[in-house]
Amino acid sequence: MRTKDRIWALVAKRLAKEATITELQELNKLLKKSASIDWQIKIIADWWKEDIQEEIAEKETRLFQKIKGKIKVNED
Repeated sequence: MRTKDRIWALVAKRLAKEATITELQELNKLLKKSASIDWQIKIIADWWKEDIQEEIAEKETRLFQKIKGKIKVNED
C-alpha cells in the first residue's frame, strides 16, 4: 500500500475511534515523513468534530423534546 493511502486508511480509523495504539504510532511516524498532508488531515478532523457535535446536539434536542412531551402528557 502506498504511503499516502496508508495514511488515509489510518486517519479514517482514528476518526472512527477504531485505531489501535500501534496504528496511531504508525500514523504519527508517517505524518512526520509526509508533512504536506498534515493540513488536509487537520481540516478533515476539524470538520469531523463539528459534524459529530452537531449530530449530538440534534439527538439531545430530540430526546429533550420527547421527555418534555411525556411530562406534558402526564400533567394532563
